[in-house]
Amino acid sequence: MTPHQVALYIMGNIATERKLEVPEIYKILIEGHLQDRWEEWFEGLMICRKADGTTTLSGSLSDQTALHGVLLKIRNMNLKLISVNKMKENQEDKNSNGKEK
Repeated sequence: MTPHQVALYIMGNIATERKLEVPEIYKILIEGHLQDRWEEWFEGLMICRKADGTTTLSGSLSDQTALHGVLLKIRNMNLKLISVNKMKENQEDKNSNGKEK
């Protein structure tokens, strides 16, 4: 490898590592209502209860491992998973302005 090729290889790896370090924003919909006290256990995801009997967990997770950890917790609590959506950075959840009690 030439020095130029080595530099490009290193820069490519650094860019890949930085990309992996950026937290992703997720919106997870489950059946039933969860209480606010579960927020810390669910990696700090915001809990929003809906009138239709569902709960949305939303917020940023550091990586895929953190996402899978949250999904395992949902499974272990025997909750019904409805959907998992990765949100774009500039996309806002219009329904998360308030929590329905």
